[in-house]
Amino acid sequence: MDLKMELKGSKIVLSWADEGADLYKVFCLKNGTFYECASTTGTAITLSLAPYGDGECFVQSYKNGIMIEKSSIRRFMFDTIDVISCVNDGENAEIYYSECQGASGYRLYMGDENQKSFNGVKNSKTFHMTTKYDENILYKIKPYKDGNEGVKDFITTSESFKPLVSGFKSVSLYKSYNFNMFLSWNFEGYADGFEIYTENSDFPIFETNNGLCRCLSLNNYKLSTKFVIKAFVNTFNGRVTVAKSKPVAITIRKYEKPEVSVIVPVYNCEKTIAKTVDSILAQEFDNVEVIIVNNGSTDNTQKIIDWYVQNFKNVTAETIEKTEFSQAVNLGIQNANGEYIAFSGSGCLMRPDMISRLFNLIEENYCEIAIAPLYKVTDKEYEIDSELPFVENTTVDTDKYLEILFTNKYYNYTIWNKLYKASLVKEHPFPQNVKYDVSWTPYILSRADEFCYIKTPLCEQNQTTEAEKPDETLSAEEIIENHKQAVLFILKNGNPDKKDLLKGIAKRYFEFYSKKTNNPIYAKMAELAEKGKLK
Repeated sequence: MDLKMELKGSKIVLSWADEGADLYKVFCLKNGTFYECASTTGTAITLSLAPYGDGECFVQSYKNGIMIEKSSIRRFMFDTIDVISCVNDGENAEIYYSECQGASGYRLYMGDENQKSFNGVKNSKTFHMTTKYDENILYKIKPYKDGNEGVKDFITTSESFKPLVSGFKSVSLYKSYNFNMFLSWNFEGYADGFEIYTENSDFPIFETNNGLCRCLSLNNYKLSTKFVIKAFVNTFNGRVTVAKSKPVAITIRKYEKPEVSVIVPVYNCEKTIAKTVDSILAQEFDNVEVIIVNNGSTDNTQKIIDWYVQNFKNVTAETIEKTEFSQAVNLGIQNANGEYIAFSGSGCLMRPDMISRLFNLIEENYCEIAIAPLYKVTDKEYEIDSELPFVENTTVDTDKYLEILFTNKYYNYTIWNKLYKASLVKEHPFPQNVKYDVSWTPYILSRADEFCYIKTPLCEQNQTTEAEKPDETLSAEEIIENHKQAVLFILKNGNPDKKDLLKGIAKRYFEFYSKKTNNPIYAKMAELAEKGKLK
């Protein structure tokens, strides 16, 4: 079992190949003995509070409770003190720090942020202390040995730090399809994972080592059950709880008028649609209407849709015989009542604050489109996608986006990570008979004057649950023709005042596929597009 180790500052990242195990345990050396300090079902883990000095660790894999493999021992050395600090109640800072072998104790120093002069204020014999929080104060931890006549001999010192204000900004619990519930939370701060408890229970009913997780489907619990969430950090001394939510019961939200319409086109999505709709209903933003367009599903998708329509007055549904994705989306657009429109796919989840943050961004900056990155999710990892090189929370000329679209670094045209002015979308709906996303994103951007951007990923696109991948059933010639028609739509229907920008997009798009496929047809189309002769 090959164990890889990466030192990131004062933390350790361990990773290993998937051994087909259902649990991996991490063991670390302490006082001459190896002990279990962390466990995960994944293939990587970050450990904080690495001990000062030399250390050793290894990983064991388990299947059905039986150890099946053990990694070699990896050695490491730290000459710094790592610190975890958090403020949950606004008044007190909880401070955890690395163990320093041979230390008699640890002394907390506090200093003025401007003068940066530090004074010792508190001692501890353990690896944790609590102190009054002041946002204008810097802190340090110094391990020491007791010297002669009560003099302290300091071994080392941590970097100065400010405690991180962390906690659950919101937690909601919604009824979900088939007598289930959907728990969603908006967490601020750093966490390696979360534990879910029923109220008054000492043992978690669920845990995840994914610190980016923000929701959970709960099955087989009474609707009257209340739940508590704890955020934790993995350390060499075990898990440290850095935040705890208040107990949450079923959420009843007032819905007055549709300010934002979220359109959800679906086809044979019985396995994913409930969670997608749940994540929209759990938005912190109150006045969201959900328009589900069933594009000729033949499984139980319609049955699930009917349940949501019956149980939530802000959910409506449209049904259409199996047709192009674009026609299904346009049907939703026609029936949208909100001032703004967003889209969500069957493999997408919205973070609880997505609509509220994009809504506030677009309102404050008087722009027509608000954009955020997203997470592309696989079974193993969250990868940030669709990042843009723009200053956040200000207006940006859409020409700036068009200038970089389809370059190698910014090859992103997804529709799920944006909020649009409804009037803009209704005037410029999705094209027919072409690749909708490739063509519509440059098209709609060219028809808008300004957009605004936020750097925080606000939705997830699951790469393993997409129901329909139409290109997989097409011949090579048909795929080429689809790409060509998508680009022709951009050139013919995009803003004529931005003709040169659109020609640049067309050229870069074909050049990308030329490199990807080594097909000379794409290189030829790139040349024709640049000259304005693509037909």
